[in-house]
Amino acid sequence: MPEWVRTRLLPCAVWGTTMLAVAWLWQDVRHENAVGFALGTQYTVAPSEPGRLGVVAVAAGQRVRAGEVVATLDAHTIDAELTILAAERDRLEAELVAVRSDSSMRLGDSTRQFDESVESADLALRNARADRNVRVAEFKALAAQVEALKALVEQRMADRRELDALTVKHAALEKALQMADTLVSQLASQSAAAKARRSLVPVDATELALQPVRAELAVLSGQEQLLAVRRAGTQLRAPADGEVMAVHLHAGEVVAAGAAVVTIVGRGPGVEDEVQVCLGESQAGKVQLGEAVRLQTRGNGGDGLSGRVTRLGPQIGELPLRCRRNPAMPEWGREVAVALDEHTPLLPGQAFSVSFLGRPSEHVPAATEPAPLPEPVRTAAVLVTTPTPIDVPPELTARTRFEPSAIAWSASRERFVIASDDTGLPERDEHAPWLFTMDGRGRVDPEPLVVAGLTGLNDIEALAAGPGDSMYVLASQSFSKKGKRSAARQVFARVIIDRAGARAEASVKFAERIEAGGAELLATLGLPDTRGLDLEGMTATAAGGLLIGLKEPLDADEHAVIWQLARPGMVLASGDVTGAGLTRLGATPVKIVADGAARPGGISELLELPDGSLLIASTASGAEPASQDGTLWHASSRDGLASPRMLRTFPGLKAEGLALRPDGAAIVIVFDTGAAPPQWMELPWPAP
Repeated sequence: MPEWVRTRLLPCAVWGTTMLAVAWLWQDVRHENAVGFALGTQYTVAPSEPGRLGVVAVAAGQRVRAGEVVATLDAHTIDAELTILAAERDRLEAELVAVRSDSSMRLGDSTRQFDESVESADLALRNARADRNVRVAEFKALAAQVEALKALVEQRMADRRELDALTVKHAALEKALQMADTLVSQLASQSAAAKARRSLVPVDATELALQPVRAELAVLSGQEQLLAVRRAGTQLRAPADGEVMAVHLHAGEVVAAGAAVVTIVGRGPGVEDEVQVCLGESQAGKVQLGEAVRLQTRGNGGDGLSGRVTRLGPQIGELPLRCRRNPAMPEWGREVAVALDEHTPLLPGQAFSVSFLGRPSEHVPAATEPAPLPEPVRTAAVLVTTPTPIDVPPELTARTRFEPSAIAWSASRERFVIASDDTGLPERDEHAPWLFTMDGRGRVDPEPLVVAGLTGLNDIEALAAGPGDSMYVLASQSFSKKGKRSAARQVFARVIIDRAGARAEASVKFAERIEAGGAELLATLGLPDTRGLDLEGMTATAAGGLLIGLKEPLDADEHAVIWQLARPGMVLASGDVTGAGLTRLGATPVKIVADGAARPGGISELLELPDGSLLIASTASGAEPASQDGTLWHASSRDGLASPRMLRTFPGLKAEGLALRPDGAAIVIVFDTGAAPPQWMELPWPAP
């Protein structure tokens, strides 16, 4: 190699190469202002009580959805306990029938004996009084004879010995009369005592005799509910969407309460498009809210992703291990949240080189203060003004039928509560005591709301707000197609619904209590009997009562009937519907179109609005048509029931539930569509 190359050219080349490397490194350092990581959440799926794993349905690396069953515990023991409780329920129900029969016979015998005792005492009293009356007449006649004979003796016209004999007879009769008075008094006391004993026979003796058995049935219901909760707990479900990171135990192994069975890693709710960025201490004060950001996946080329700063850490603190250049050496800085401008699937923990561009992002207003947090009411920002399918998760449809029949808002759960005509499946959990919850965007939660304290719900048609966190629940009271009216079809209950769940506070068989009111109450309500009864509408009133709408029967003018229940709490406390003020409020001439022709409609739902006016949803009454167009009516007042205004028709749909949205901007309507997916919509209120 020539000397000039070694001494002049080579050092210059080395120096130039070094400068280029320094420039390249500087460019890299200047653009990689910070390091960021896609946020991820690790979830542990574990049972709440010990058991043996029956099935593990997932494997490492498998994607799962929130609510999906990932493992099940062996439930044979619980099923056996449920079988025992079912047998015990059959025994108690048979005992209930036997006690009712025995008590009725004993009550009949006792009542008959007391009645015979009263009749015997009354007969003896009547006879004694009749005998006394005879003696009184004889005494008066004899007294007159004594006076007449005494006058003759004084005139020496009669023998004194006759007077003496008559006087003795008069005295004896007077003594007998005194004894008769005493006997009448004694017999009157005996008659009064017999009647008092008869009045002490309880009219509800049979019900009192049944109370211990019913108390045992209530305890049994609680045990069944507890076992149902434990049975549901044997299905271990994914708490969120994500990927299975590890399966710790396998089928057949015994697992302790709280022990991890499966670990799932996912993007936590609210952070799907968010990256956590670590700023060095020298950078902590240079970044602003809303500043535009460029993110580049570390080790990859390409244009990268755009984002904006959405949150700044409140203080400078110790940075996480992944943000340190040397994990063994603590470093301090500030954590910043960056949201992506466009949705992009991110791998939890994925690393990014982050550059802050020093200008406001185009996706947010130029501001240095965060936007105010939204209110917790989960309602849609844009009204859903046309019937739209309700979003029912597949894991729920795999467990139950979902046929919306009523809707009401629960402030404590910040959800709409929805009742379904039928729950469960014919082969499993049929008529389970379940309600359902839905957010303001028409998305139903994957888990049903189990009502503790009720053994079953069937043909639930109405929900209405009650005092506090409670809600009134009403079944149709109708007979099934098989001609039966089970207890589950007669439910009228007040249910507490709060963050802890749902539990029945009190319940009665409503149709049974109406029948107990007798012919006078049936006449007041406009019913010949309760066989054709079908209740579908109910709403709470400002006065604390309820209005109940009848789908069937219509009145003589083919108008739909509305009842008023002034004191619903009294019905639940005592079963007395008459004392609770159950009366006929009025009737309204609502119409629908069925099979292409207009016909009178029944009431499928009621809703009293804050101004005291009434919304009335109407569907076909009587025989179910092949097709029908439900209608929605508005009565401006109670006096306006005779001439309601039609607001809307729903071609091919039946409006089954009405609820005022919590912000008061719209009426939420749910439709039962039979086998088709259920639908919902929002009607702007006040209606145009």
